[in-house]
Amino acid sequence: MRDKKVRLIIAGFEINTWDMASIDSAIDTPADAWSFSLFDEQDHVLPAGVRKGAKVQLYYGDELLLTSVADQVQEKVDRSGYALSISGRDLAGQLIDCSVPIFNGRQMTLDELVNKYVMGGDLKGLFKGANIQNNAWLKNKVSVEPGENIWDAIVKAAAVTGQHVWLEPDSTLSIGDPFINAYKVATPLRLNKPDNNNNALSAEYTEDASNEYSEIKLLGQDGNAKNLSASFKSNSKAHNRLKIVTMADIETQAEANTTIDKIKKDNDLQAYRLSSSVQGWEVDGRAWSTGFYVNFESNRITRATAKWAVMGCTFTLSRSAGMLTQLRMQRQGDWAQPLLHKEQRK
Repeated sequence: MRDKKVRLIIAGFEINTWDMASIDSAIDTPADAWSFSLFDEQDHVLPAGVRKGAKVQLYYGDELLLTSVADQVQEKVDRSGYALSISGRDLAGQLIDCSVPIFNGRQMTLDELVNKYVMGGDLKGLFKGANIQNNAWLKNKVSVEPGENIWDAIVKAAAVTGQHVWLEPDSTLSIGDPFINAYKVATPLRLNKPDNNNNALSAEYTEDASNEYSEIKLLGQDGNAKNLSASFKSNSKAHNRLKIVTMADIETQAEANTTIDKIKKDNDLQAYRLSSSVQGWEVDGRAWSTGFYVNFESNRITRATAKWAVMGCTFTLSRSAGMLTQLRMQRQGDWAQPLLHKEQRK
């Protein structure tokens, strides 16, 4: 297999001789951060277009990893040579940095927010498009207040339909379930002793009981002051611990049941974690990515042998270690979509 180069294209100018690189992504954190740097004994003169704010595309070989703009371009010279560093965030960073251009609170739909302020307005041309998996509730409106950033407004509007928001590598804004069509990695992660076909360099498995409860009770009232409740109980927890949650906007028993399931899954999501470092940036002939499902096999941490979901990954490149991928995983099936957002009654 030929070596794949790490390529940064900025303002149409390609640089592929990097000494260090880092690209970080996570499903539950917007604005993937990245940084690239190189050193040369010879000085360089950058093209005029290579500057802060320039459009950036990051590639692994021919595979697009991220679309961005450069937040920072830094050049440094001394007696030993020339250093160049370029860093930024994916285009979600632009939505976080920009306020919705309104000066009085108003009601807006998800469709209005996306078309007017992402595909149009000051950011027109930055984003490739928008993909909404469930558009059945697009007419539902949310309150947008002066000073609220575009990303938060979109996340709130998407939550009206119980959907998550993330950005694809090609700058498409996706709204839906990030695991609905999860890629199932064909090659298991292995870390056994003796070394027999291992492809993981290290693994760290964590069980965390700090936010774990043996019993959760949800209490609420509908619009007619009728009491609503839902509960979950487990006999497999280390200690008997009760958590009571009160919510004022639960209107039906079905909503109460959905909410208790969300609370349970969020607790489970934080209770089990696996991180692993692997050589290189790819698996099954493609770059690792958040949203992948992967099996982990080990006779050294047997409790971690299970099916996992990749929640975050960090690609790194250095002269000393070469190319590495750090995977952050949580158990398959523990992810739950956001609860339906409801506007406060006035």
